[in-house]
Amino acid sequence: MPKPESKSIDAYRRKRDFARTPEPPPDSAPARGTRNFVVHRHEARRLHYDLRLEMEGVLACWAIPRGFSYDPNEKRLAVHTEDHPLMYETFSGVIPKGEYGGGTMTIWDRGRYDLLNGIEGPKAVSEGKVEILLRGRKLRGEWHLVRTRSEKDWLLFKARDLYARGESEKAPFFDLEEAIEAPLPETIEPMRAGAERPPFSDLDWIFEVEFEGRRVGLRKERERVRILASNGEDLTERVPEIAGEAGSLRAETAWIDGVLVAVDGSERPSRQRLEERLSGSSSAPVVLYAFDQLYYEEWDVRPLPLVDRKEILQTVLPKLPHVLFVDHVHGRGEELHSVTASAGLPAVLGKRAASAYVSGDSPDWCRVPAEAPSEEKTQALSDALRARRSPRKIQLSNLDKVFWPGEGYTKGDLLRYYHQIAETLLPYLHERPVHMLRYPDGIEGKSFYQKDAPDHTPEWVATESIESDGEAIRYIIANDRDTLIWMVNLASIDLHPWLSRRASRDNPDWVVFDLDAKEAPFTDVVKIARTVGRVLRGIGLRPYLKTSGATGLHVFVPVKPGYTYEHTRQFCEAVATYVASEHKDIATVERVVSRRRSRVYVDFGQNRKGQTVVPAYVVRPRPGAPVSTPLDWDELDFDLDPGRFNLKTMPSRLAKYGDLFQGTLRDPQDLLPAIEAFQKNYLGG
Repeated sequence: MPKPESKSIDAYRRKRDFARTPEPPPDSAPARGTRNFVVHRHEARRLHYDLRLEMEGVLACWAIPRGFSYDPNEKRLAVHTEDHPLMYETFSGVIPKGEYGGGTMTIWDRGRYDLLNGIEGPKAVSEGKVEILLRGRKLRGEWHLVRTRSEKDWLLFKARDLYARGESEKAPFFDLEEAIEAPLPETIEPMRAGAERPPFSDLDWIFEVEFEGRRVGLRKERERVRILASNGEDLTERVPEIAGEAGSLRAETAWIDGVLVAVDGSERPSRQRLEERLSGSSSAPVVLYAFDQLYYEEWDVRPLPLVDRKEILQTVLPKLPHVLFVDHVHGRGEELHSVTASAGLPAVLGKRAASAYVSGDSPDWCRVPAEAPSEEKTQALSDALRARRSPRKIQLSNLDKVFWPGEGYTKGDLLRYYHQIAETLLPYLHERPVHMLRYPDGIEGKSFYQKDAPDHTPEWVATESIESDGEAIRYIIANDRDTLIWMVNLASIDLHPWLSRRASRDNPDWVVFDLDAKEAPFTDVVKIARTVGRVLRGIGLRPYLKTSGATGLHVFVPVKPGYTYEHTRQFCEAVATYVASEHKDIATVERVVSRRRSRVYVDFGQNRKGQTVVPAYVVRPRPGAPVSTPLDWDELDFDLDPGRFNLKTMPSRLAKYGDLFQGTLRDPQDLLPAIEAFQKNYLGG
């Protein structure tokens, strides 16, 4: 087979008008002797990723249409393109429409790389086999590029190394922008609870069970693993099963915070059994409960929010018998405290979800004691729990009634789903006025909206009276699992919350673009969503995407406090109008249905006080029991089938990907700079 034509920077120059594009012009930079790489996320005609490897004064480039997979069995197409100048390593921006590669270009990953097959870069490219070791924030380990019979078409795949994992497992595509590049320290003083508090619930906090044992740090530096007690004592040789398993962590360098635990004959954590094991007088099995990640590869991740550090930890930890991930509950501290107390465990630890890791006592961590109860205390606790719960007894009804005749799903299936998903869903309902859409006889029966809480609403259900058109409406506030289940038991298959909370009802904390397909093909919805995402990212915003659970898609942007509904509506109208003008044949902002002519309706009108958009994770009253499902933007492809996300598949998807929508709760953004950038970049202002 003939060798491919040599790539030249001239091809890069010929394809671009540097009077119009902000891309860097070609330069004559000499080879620097470094091996840097960069990956651009390129939202052009189709979303793809551009892998660029520094080689002898230029960047050798491959376009990866489907992105990167850590599964060695998953081979991805990589299209070899023209060489780019070295200045492209730091380029990001909006390439104007009509120019080559028009669209938004952002840096997705960058770092250093090494060649592994003993051949210099240009020769390896010429011979059609490039084996590289990547040291980026998102891409780690060994990767192979192999040319196919086509000159331009190559295959990219992961080697079977420490970082490899199945396609069903979450890839380590972490956001490490706030992390600090630094060497792994020899010691770290642990962070500790600054005070004790009575049981409480707060959506800004997460809650974990406290285990009786020894606080330790698991320190891994390539092949060397050490288990260090908080007083500096090295316990590695005393717990070889822990040290041995830690060698399979999906990181070359790591520091994990945890607690070393041994159990007694009743399978309860026992400090005495642990000390006997550590002294050598017992062979009791031990387990390391890992609850925080402090270092990951070259980065000190302690400045990251706790929930992000725990995400890294969960991805770094493979399934191991003696090193276990400590999960948490979000917001519901009192509920976890009750369970912990009845189980005889010592305490619950409350931790502020957004907190950085700071050594020593901290007000961002607290201890909620739950001493092991005596028989008398256990009975008192049971009585207290019964007293607390008795007012909230929900008489579930008609569990066998079929709500989805095509699939045979019952009302009981619906209630089980909401009970299982409640912890994830409730933050999106918290403190928001909500109304119900009730289907007493299932999706094929009659339905009706209900904004006003019914007369038989239990006293423990929170409500808020809000005047609308001269009439006071008593809205339900669904802040807890019991209220959620009560509403679903009334056959409200989905729920409809406001975009603002009751304490700031005139100031939305979300803006929403509702892409309504109606009679338009879903591929058109995908095209429009891509454009909305590209425009929003092009003006400095971070949009979040989900299916509507029906035929459309929703794009959310969380906003900082202070903007009114009129502000957000005008902003969304401007963006929606621009997007529709870019796709006149398939998109419209026309409100009159008869005038849309099978085009996608880019609906900005939901951004008005009292309007609602279904939240993530609710089931929709449609065949198949689809669920409004958060998506990674990379999933937005023409073969996307929203129907595969339903009440049966959602729990396993959530277990794999986590909550992809949580940024809408903790990533508020300022609209004013975005409005100014929109006027400049898209309106010529």
